[in-house]
Amino acid sequence: MTTAEPLRREQAPGERAPSDPTGPGPRRIRSALAVPAVTAVVALLLLSGGALMRVPKASGFLGPQFFPLTVGALLMLTALVSATWALRRGSARIGRGGAGGGRDTAETPSPRGDWRTLTTMAATLLAHLALLQPLGWLLSGTLLFWGISYALDRRRPLFDLCVAAALAGVVQLVFSGLLEVALPAGLLGKVL
Repeated sequence: MTTAEPLRREQAPGERAPSDPTGPGPRRIRSALAVPAVTAVVALLLLSGGALMRVPKASGFLGPQFFPLTVGALLMLTALVSATWALRRGSARIGRGGAGGGRDTAETPSPRGDWRTLTTMAATLLAHLALLQPLGWLLSGTLLFWGISYALDRRRPLFDLCVAAALAGVVQLVFSGLLEVALPAGLLGKVL
């Protein structure tokens, strides 16, 4: 009983066929490295701009170089960790022969993207920009941080609102206390 058809290995549930175009491969890994690459470029721009910045002698305690260099270093660290994570995840998927590999496929992002999250974040940022002068930093910053956490599907809105208010307060203290930079006071400046 010979057949002309070659023997095929049976696939495990959730495993994709090797010829599946949506399976992992060099193209998918390259696309996963796009965000870390852009983040690294922005980090390099911040680091070089901060290092080449002319600092006046009368600058404050931390000086104007502190934030660009700190944010640049943190962005570079984020880019490296994100690239490492993408490479490990991509090689693990290639080793398993597919994106499923017995895991829940809900982890795999939709090719259409998450438009709800994107539009909520964009609306939150636009509202923050529009309300910064009239409401002041504390209120608009609180709304910004809370809106972003809401967009990312947090399940505890009251707790998130308290954390957002505390974070906005810490930013206010850092800017006014350490850097001597006045953020907009808005309504609270008229009340207090």
